[in-house]
Amino acid sequence: MSVHMKLLGLAALLSLGVLPALTERALPALEAQSMSAPSTVVAPRVRVLSPPDYWGSYAIWGATGNDHRGHIWFGMTSNDEKSGSAHLYEYDPVADTFADRGNVVAELTRLGLRRPGETQMKIHSRIVEAPDGYQYFASMDESGEADDGSKLPTWGGHLWRRSPAGVWEHLAATKEALIAVAVGGPYVYAEGYFNQVLYQFDTRTKRIRSVTVGAVAGHVSRNFFADDRGHAFVSRSTRVGNNAPEAFLVEYDAALQELAAQPLPDYFDRGPDDSHGIVAIHPDGRDGWFFATSKGRLFHEEPAAAGPSRVTNLGWYSPAGPRYVASMFTEPSASVLRGVAMPSGDGADRFQWVTRPLGGTATISAFSYGEAPVFPHGAVLYGSITHDASGRLYVVGTMNYKPVILQITLPQ
Repeated sequence: MSVHMKLLGLAALLSLGVLPALTERALPALEAQSMSAPSTVVAPRVRVLSPPDYWGSYAIWGATGNDHRGHIWFGMTSNDEKSGSAHLYEYDPVADTFADRGNVVAELTRLGLRRPGETQMKIHSRIVEAPDGYQYFASMDESGEADDGSKLPTWGGHLWRRSPAGVWEHLAATKEALIAVAVGGPYVYAEGYFNQVLYQFDTRTKRIRSVTVGAVAGHVSRNFFADDRGHAFVSRSTRVGNNAPEAFLVEYDAALQELAAQPLPDYFDRGPDDSHGIVAIHPDGRDGWFFATSKGRLFHEEPAAAGPSRVTNLGWYSPAGPRYVASMFTEPSASVLRGVAMPSGDGADRFQWVTRPLGGTATISAFSYGEAPVFPHGAVLYGSITHDASGRLYVVGTMNYKPVILQITLPQ
């Protein structure tokens, strides 16, 4: 089963009430107290954007980014097995217009790199503008892969960059599907599955190196991050003596040397093949990162002057306990985290807007679908940290086999 079909399968089970609500277990007393009576705050204003349609346009799996002008970028997944190509779109928030900036298969063909029958149905990674002015992202395909990790996808992945003049440049082809991209200093990192392979591209020399991080069976973490030192932070999953899976946050320096592997409790929300690992991420404004697992546990990574970074378990992201964290944003001071959490069930509370002051009590408000108070059935939202120059936030996903883009204005 493909990665996006697993997501839709979860949505279907939730909407049918097949999956029970997750329950909290063994919380520290202080955390349990802060969760006991979440209050309600003013909900953000949500505007539904209508992106261009093309044959096969299907979803946006967290593939967003912003550039120095404040324009927003989206990687749109195709579900058409024949054309099989993801598209890159640019959105101008001021003009409120979209522009198609190319598709993967067409660019492979233009460059003479497309293999007979090759498809690249996803741009799943973020679209990241690096200090060199280029935008970096990755494409991938799921055709032929095995859910348990025993077989890689037929067409693997490609690492790309787009010049300030708008020209696509091909950087690498990989046998693994490239699901996530991060920029740290002069390095661009890409995460490939299966077995969590970390690729490093040096923007100065164009040298590409890789290291295998390791993963249990078919587990795929949907996100990772890197810092200004060029350190990359990727999850590793293993099995312990009783065959139970465990996860760790592995820190690599710029030479791809492993510095530390720190435990990540509450990492798996389901079996390893179906859990999404690290989903929501956001820089803290002080060279560190906040990140959340698909089970809803929030962590804070802080770099150290020497040695491995410090990783702190901050408890559940939502005051309601374990929830899939579909997105996460913070203000420049990094004193408050905001974003969308997905509880079980469907209907008016299908998604919740969580405001979480660090050191304070988190609150929940409703998260509407535009002017509709009830969020439609069959929707899945996925991770984004993207905002425009006016401070509006963007959350993306899919609904009824079409892409969803939500523009969020925070209450004053």
